[in-house]
Amino acid sequence: MSATVAAALKKIAVFLLTNKKALKTVCGIVLGILIIIVMPIAALVGIFNGDVDFDTDRLQELVAENLSDEEKAKLQFMEETMSEIEEKMTGAGFAEKVEDAKFLYTVALTDQAHDSGFVDKLVGCFTIEQTDEELIAAVNAAFGTNISAEDFIKARRNTASSQ
Repeated sequence: MSATVAAALKKIAVFLLTNKKALKTVCGIVLGILIIIVMPIAALVGIFNGDVDFDTDRLQELVAENLSDEEKAKLQFMEETMSEIEEKMTGAGFAEKVEDAKFLYTVALTDQAHDSGFVDKLVGCFTIEQTDEELIAAVNAAFGTNISAEDFIKARRNTASSQ
């Protein structure tokens, strides 16, 4: 039986190779299958495996164009406060803890940022070789907040892993 199949395949191959119209038809079918089936799969694989680059400067411009004057002022104040936190934390010798201070400001202390001496008060909550629990206790005492050390640790870990 295999000899019969081999002979039939040989006759088909000879026919396809000698008949240009049949060869074009078969190549068109194979190409169609590749385009219809393989290309979408290749595109999906490329999307999920490739890096997507965003033009962040242009995205910021687009967002800024759609902000009201009040929202722009709030955003400007927040950027200035973040810069001041970074400057004063680094100046106090806590460069490795700048992100913790910014995180606390953003998540829990935004409402108090307009208070006089806010950044100095925040920087004063940090000490050398301080545990997260000690930091949160100092922040809670200084600002009258009720931040859970466990929540802070989880949120900070989640934020750090997503960056």
